[in-house]
Amino acid sequence: MSKTLIITGSNGYLGHYTVMEALKQGYEVVACYYPHFASVRIEHPMVSYVETDITDTAAEQKALSAAVENKEVTAIIHAAALLGSSDFAANEKVNSTGVLNMMEFARLHGIKRFVYVSSVVVLKQIKGPYGITKLRGQELLTASDLDYTVFIPALIMGPESLGLNRVLKNVFRFPVFVPLIGKGQETQHPVYVKDFARAMVASVSIEKTRRKVYQIAGDRVIAFREFIALILQHYKKHRIFVPVPVFLAKGLGMLFQKTQKVPLFTAEHVKGILQDSNLDIKLLQDDTGYVPTPFEQALKESLSHIGNNWNAMLKAREERVIKM
Repeated sequence: MSKTLIITGSNGYLGHYTVMEALKQGYEVVACYYPHFASVRIEHPMVSYVETDITDTAAEQKALSAAVENKEVTAIIHAAALLGSSDFAANEKVNSTGVLNMMEFARLHGIKRFVYVSSVVVLKQIKGPYGITKLRGQELLTASDLDYTVFIPALIMGPESLGLNRVLKNVFRFPVFVPLIGKGQETQHPVYVKDFARAMVASVSIEKTRRKVYQIAGDRVIAFREFIALILQHYKKHRIFVPVPVFLAKGLGMLFQKTQKVPLFTAEHVKGILQDSNLDIKLLQDDTGYVPTPFEQALKESLSHIGNNWNAMLKAREERVIKM
């Protein structure tokens, strides 16, 4: 009998990379599917999709229960989350209660391993509804009897990254200048999406990772201003940096939240940009041998894939199917 992983958020950005990586590492996948504005499914005989709402209780997850019947489920990788909403109740329902529901599902089906995607926001002083509820979800898990592994990532960099594509849209919005919130000296510590997916799936079978919380990032901490400069260099463009007052950026973020289905940026994103990200990956390296893709390579691969299509990446689009 092949070993099976349950992956929530499987048709989302990080989720579909995780499904592909699980296949590469020899797992069968029960992929929890939920309607997504940029859904990606993996077509492979070892992947079965089950429409799943993580806000339902474990007892209500009938379809998922049926899908794992008679399977040897090794772990749940919980990548599902609510993003871009300032509604605290909605964040709580998905990012906290949703974790609790999947934990109960694990117990109901005798699944001990639970890998959880947290967020760098949980480490920051200003968290907002997303950060507060993601931290609650993390604390529910780490206080449990499950063999958890928690990953705290900063910006997850890849072609479909909303964060990266929002940056690109802002960089090339105007022909002469780039609006820069504050001074642009706050740091980012991106992790390449392929590295993240690989590390999560690998952790399932590494004994040292049980009941551990890891920070995961790339090999370089970079100031936001320099990050933009490298993007301009890649596209062989020149722009003048123009500072934008923080209060104005937050106001625009709140407006975009209310008027756009996929906001260009939100007030929460502004708060995040204004707080440094500098993660410590040594524990992860010591326990798993994690080696991140060099930053310049990860950025080049991501930007080469995006090309000039960042606007399309920020809009709802037809579901994409990748055959493996």
